[in-house]
Amino acid sequence: MKIFIMLLLACAPVSAGWGRAENASAAALASARAETTVISGVPLLDLLAARDKAAAPFAIGGKNFLASVVFDANWDSWFTIKPAGGGFGAGAWKETDLASGAVYKYDGLALNLKETDGVVSVEAKGGEKAQIAVNDLFDRLYKDSMQVTFGGIVTYAVFRNLEPLTETEGTVTLRVGSDGLYYFSVTPDTLIASATRWLLAVNGVLYGLRIEEGSLLFVSKQIEMGKPVFAAERSRAR
Repeated sequence: MKIFIMLLLACAPVSAGWGRAENASAAALASARAETTVISGVPLLDLLAARDKAAAPFAIGGKNFLASVVFDANWDSWFTIKPAGGGFGAGAWKETDLASGAVYKYDGLALNLKETDGVVSVEAKGGEKAQIAVNDLFDRLYKDSMQVTFGGIVTYAVFRNLEPLTETEGTVTLRVGSDGLYYFSVTPDTLIASATRWLLAVNGVLYGLRIEEGSLLFVSKQIEMGKPVFAAERSRAR
């Protein structure tokens, strides 16, 4: 039981705000003894290939780009730009730092970036400008990524993540709460290559993620529990 609780805590950043109630929930989840069942799975390469489909396309300076967000080890969001045709030239900036502005250089272009009230302005020399709402990027990730529904009740969007500083690969699960907020968590591949990360307990079933042989597996097992319980997540207004 102690090992299971440690795994749940290890996948949450310090700022995720776990307290006595969450630890009690983890202890309850850890009491499960049933066998784990594989519900379904998807190759990691397929998830990676689908990532650009959930990005926002924009054109500036005669070139096409894709904008999206990725997350670091503390689950903080970073705004990203990459050439739409692939190849080198991607840039990433911590969202909270963009209020002070940044510069993205690619193929002779120097684009000035600045976030104001949740909207990133991308401006080229001469005044040509594109504006991208970060909440729209979250909407795209939720609507256009692979989705999985657990227990017929809770739906997660599932997509790949590459930490901007360490390039650690992982998976993001994003859901809409009953309060209308987005809730997300980041699971590094290394965490679930040797053990399951449990995400949710609902209707007496525990649901989670595991990686085996290059695929992300969605797994479950029976438990004795009443109301739904979620593992550590971070919220964001929509």
